Amino acid sequence: MRKLACRGFQSFQYLRLVFALACIGWVFQPVFAFSQPEDTQNLILGKVFKLYDGDTIAIKDDLGKEVRVQIAYIDAPDMDEKTFDKQPLYTESIKLLSGLILNKEVIIESFGKDKNGRVEGMVFLDKMNINVEMVRRGMAEIYEPVRSNPSAFNKDYVQLLFDAENLAKSEKKGIWGHPDYISPFQFRRRAGQ
Repeated sequence: MRKLACRGFQSFQYLRLVFALACIGWVFQPVFAFSQPEDTQNLILGKVFKLYDGDTIAIKDDLGKEVRVQIAYIDAPDMDEKTFDKQPLYTESIKLLSGLILNKEVIIESFGKDKNGRVEGMVFLDKMNINVEMVRRGMAEIYEPVRSNPSAFNKDYVQLLFDAENLAKSEKKGIWGHPDYISPFQFRRRAGQ
């Protein structure tokens, strides 16, 4: 996978990235789902062609290479891989994510790879931070390790996610409107995953 870097006007893709970043608007202050990538050296431009669940996608990068992406810092309702039992709103979270980004060009701010070899990062569509938007709409929550130790992660993004989650909780959106809801983290632990 080639990461886009600001080294000159060597490719049309670089120009597309610059244009996309200009559209994101460096002058905008982060407000809930509207923010911009913080690190331009770790950006990946690609088109979303597949969704695995409400927090994992696949893109084709600017070279046509398939890249699996874990949407960072969030956890969407999950499915037990052995029994196929699904958490409430599992299907709805995938539908929302699909409507937001499937077959669309996105920018991934990569934080590196996770233990499964997936790129982990913030996903941006125009001015929208998809990670924050999923949480704001109650279709994902803050991932447990981020919740337990927020200082170990990007503080600006963590704050946006906490603000979005608090809003979703107060309005009982999505998962927060289900009385028997348990976090995907607890669901996986119960299922032995």
